[in-house]
Amino acid sequence: MADTITIKLTNRKALRLIKDMEELDLIQVLKAPPKMSDLRKSIKSRMSNNDINQQLASIRKEWQRDI
Repeated sequence: MADTITIKLTNRKALRLIKDMEELDLIQVLKAPPKMSDLRKSIKSRMSNNDINQQLASIRKEWQRDI
């Protein structure tokens, strides 16, 4: 049986119970990836195109190697 459900915890004790069930191999807790909208909200300031180009050039120099 491999049904997936989403649970909203309403009590801190519930998290301990969930962890206990996972340790007993009764359930598997899956971490959901963050939503793109949440990631965008965490950006403190936008980068200009020039700043982005400079950062990309810097990163590329770090990874350049002679083959």
